[in-house]
Amino acid sequence: MVIVTQIENRANLIIQKLKSEGHRITPQRIAIVRTLVESSGHPSVEDIFGRVHATFPTTSLATVYKTISVIKELGEVLELEFS
Repeated sequence: MVIVTQIENRANLIIQKLKSEGHRITPQRIAIVRTLVESSGHPSVEDIFGRVHATFPTTSLATVYKTISVIKELGEVLELEFS
């Protein structure tokens, strides 16, 4: 129960930051945020897209990239690069 609350709190924090910066909070964006915070590892944008696209088939890969980029600018995620 504690972990679920922490996940919810983290998702809500990110959504609030998006709102405060003037970004629209769409069902797709909420799904992207939730997928991100529920992930136990380091999901790629393509992984997140696959999960979100299953529920929201009209979501584009570009939408996921843009949303992750905005969340990164807010300091809520780090981009890991592998060579």
